[in-house]
Amino acid sequence: MEHLDRTKAMIAWQDLYRTQRNILATYEEEEKKLDKLYIELNHNKKVKDDFLNQKDALEAKILAENTKLEYIINQIASMESERDNLKMARQIKSWEKDMEKHIQDREVVEAQYFYDKSKLGDINQYLEELNEKITNTQSEILHIEEILNSVKAQTAGERQQIETQIKEIASKFDTHFVEYFERLLLKNKGAVMSLIEKDACSECNIQLPSSFCGGREMQDKEDASLLQCPNCFCYLYDLEIYEY
Repeated sequence: MEHLDRTKAMIAWQDLYRTQRNILATYEEEEKKLDKLYIELNHNKKVKDDFLNQKDALEAKILAENTKLEYIINQIASMESERDNLKMARQIKSWEKDMEKHIQDREVVEAQYFYDKSKLGDINQYLEELNEKITNTQSEILHIEEILNSVKAQTAGERQQIETQIKEIASKFDTHFVEYFERLLLKNKGAVMSLIEKDACSECNIQLPSSFCGGREMQDKEDASLLQCPNCFCYLYDLEIYEY
């Protein structure tokens, strides 16, 4: 491919890439939002599962405490019914000791029972709030996905056409150059071809060596190498020579 044709092809490739980037930019931010929302949703679902497991364990604990409390209360009631039948001082003293122990046990179990009931209430409240967050996030995800699908559908034809044109241009170059040019496009955000203006690179404004400027003798040479800016690495071209 002649130097002039090569330069024109590279400029066209750059322009197509920029157009492609502009199209992607119309929904790139929405995709970033969507990614964050999915991360948030998955996190909240995991937290919810953890709290549901805690709730199940706490409910089982409360049930066991309630059973134990009922048993102690029944024991106290049974002992109170026997109090009047006790005559001997030794029996009364033993009864009082046992009763004191049962009352202490009841107080300990009651304290833990009501603490766990309060904790369960907090968990249920938090789960309600978490469910609301999850529902809102799912609704927001659905809304953004609808927007993205609409935009992508509207631009599908243009995007396909650009991809086809880029492939067609790339087929004119060797594989190694294509890989390098694609990396440069990505790194420089689409700025890879730079006009020489007043002996300077128009992309970074660095003053170029005289050997980089006015190279009109390269106009008709085949396989001539395009010069690259030593600062930003953009390929340089002279508009007077390569006007298209």
